[in-house]
Amino acid sequence: MKKLFLFLLTGLFIGTLAAQETNGEAKKDSNEEAANLKNAGNAAYKAKNYAEAFTKWEQYLKLVEYKDDACVFNTAVMANKLKKYAEAEKYFDMSIKNNYKPASSYLGKANAQEDLKKYPDMLATLEAGIKACPGQSSNLEKKYALYYMKEGQKYQKANNIAKAVENYTKITQMANPGYKAQGFLSLGTLYFNDGATILEKAAPLATSTKPSERQQYEVEKGKALDSFKKAQGYLVQGSSADSQNADIKEALKQVNEAIATHSKK
Repeated sequence: MKKLFLFLLTGLFIGTLAAQETNGEAKKDSNEEAANLKNAGNAAYKAKNYAEAFTKWEQYLKLVEYKDDACVFNTAVMANKLKKYAEAEKYFDMSIKNNYKPASSYLGKANAQEDLKKYPDMLATLEAGIKACPGQSSNLEKKYALYYMKEGQKYQKANNIAKAVENYTKITQMANPGYKAQGFLSLGTLYFNDGATILEKAAPLATSTKPSERQQYEVEKGKALDSFKKAQGYLVQGSSADSQNADIKEALKQVNEAIATHSKK
């Protein structure tokens, strides 16, 4: 009975060793395959065969369960280059979670989302990146400010003052004093132009022989003055953000002159 028990134990031990050897061989083969795929991707990249590089790196990352931070980032960059924007968004998001080159990863993800026309997501990514990367977020801040500047200008051209104000105001809420000043300058210019337009349209009423039309001119002039004063307020805030901004100084000078001129009875 004892001999039989010993035989069973010996058989179990030998079986365990065999399984370990098999698993070891499988792991070795898997590691070799992963290394070969990564090297093939690197070679394709050097040869500027970017599609092949992307494919090989993706296969490699799946084998290593995405545990290669540098390759995850490089695959994201390659996806953007190949206009595979959904894949780029996915890999840059992985890179952000890995905290690998965070400023570049946030920017890459935002660029991919812009190309996918996922603008709310893009803005959320930029805001998160600016917060997460203090001192390294200049490109993120630039993209964020530029988006709202273009949107504001679009609505301004369409004479949608409320929407233009909404977008320019986003820039004034940034921490960067230069962009903040540009936001206030845009708001000041918007309201100055609004006041000037009101006066231009009302100008024929000023010399009318009809008292009702001259009275209407005074009403319109009052509206223009309100716009000039709003412009003045925004420009003063812009000057506080950036006292050396020459454009703000010039705009404020023109606004002050307009207020002085049209405040006269």
